[in-house]
Amino acid sequence: MENKIWIKNKFLHLSYLVGREISGIINKQKKSREKKAILLFCQSQVMEEHLLNFMEQLEEKPIYTFYLWFDKNYAPKTTLFAQKEITVISKKWKLFCMRWDLIVCPDMDYPFWLKKGTIPVLYIGHGSGGISYDGGEHSYDYSSASLDEKGRPLFDIMLEPNKETARFMKEDPVYGKIIRCAGYRFAYKMKDASLKKEEYQKELGILPGKKVVSVWGSWNKESLFHVLGPKLFDICSDLKQKGYTFIFSIHPREYQRYSDEIEPLGMLVEKQREEGFLVRSPGEDWLPYMMASDLILVDYSAMLSLAVLAGKKVILSDFPEERIWKKSMYYEIKQIFPVLKEVNQLEDALQKIENTDKYDKEILRFQDQLYVSKEEYKRFIQDVVMELTGE
Repeated sequence: MENKIWIKNKFLHLSYLVGREISGIINKQKKSREKKAILLFCQSQVMEEHLLNFMEQLEEKPIYTFYLWFDKNYAPKTTLFAQKEITVISKKWKLFCMRWDLIVCPDMDYPFWLKKGTIPVLYIGHGSGGISYDGGEHSYDYSSASLDEKGRPLFDIMLEPNKETARFMKEDPVYGKIIRCAGYRFAYKMKDASLKKEEYQKELGILPGKKVVSVWGSWNKESLFHVLGPKLFDICSDLKQKGYTFIFSIHPREYQRYSDEIEPLGMLVEKQREEGFLVRSPGEDWLPYMMASDLILVDYSAMLSLAVLAGKKVILSDFPEERIWKKSMYYEIKQIFPVLKEVNQLEDALQKIENTDKYDKEILRFQDQLYVSKEEYKRFIQDVVMELTGE
């Protein structure tokens, strides 16, 4: 059996090597074309909305034709692209045999083996750059994860959502020349939606006069629901009697096993519907749940940036500081905003933050780092794509 697996892996390796050379020949010398082929690489459900947003900035331009490739570990039955003019590629060999003008990646891997320098590759990201896997020294975006075996960036351009981060990273000898920034792609949505809190509450069936708290957890053992534990639900149940309404949302990775040592909590969160709580499931639009909230309890997930953009009062779960980049907005937020050390302190933390304007100026400062208007962001993406495709 082991011998068969070795032979299979060897065959795949050789076929990918051949495919890379074929792709290199096809894409080495491009002539100007009326249509530009753009490949969107989607590795998971989390990535869909980021790729869709990218596509929407360009779809008014008839010059672009869009293609979509799903990673082998992600085979969705329905997608956010269902109503879009986009071709889903189902056979991997086609990736090697087509002429591509641009490949778009929201995470740190390629859709197929590329011949360096033959196809422009754009990294758009899927968050706001706070996560660290080396004790806080580097962010995930600006670490070995985004470099090849020779220490060169994997991408021709990387989009940075935070203006302050972009400012100092442009001095970096490795990444400085490839960083482009306008702001966070969902910023304009938040500004418009922030005026409609009552409408969203009504849409979700929340009774008037309730204090709405949404709870957003990432994945892994340091994330919110793991750190606070099942007792969180018991305490929230008691607080419901005191006029609070709770919304729970957990990262899609928590719906399947990703570690032998960690029990995923997705189904436990889903079960809270039976207890009368609101639950936002993966694939549902996060915007109504976020904007219906008065207060946000969150960890280091991308929802922290969205909460700031929404102008919400924030309480953080007590995750290790080395989990986030020391130069990131996330790290600074953790030094400023309340941190829930023990789940028993939840009621006190909620009361303190809902009755103070102490953090309003800080929220505005962080919003400035992320905000970009709808028109500015569309123009920014169009300019970046023109730069890469040589229009």
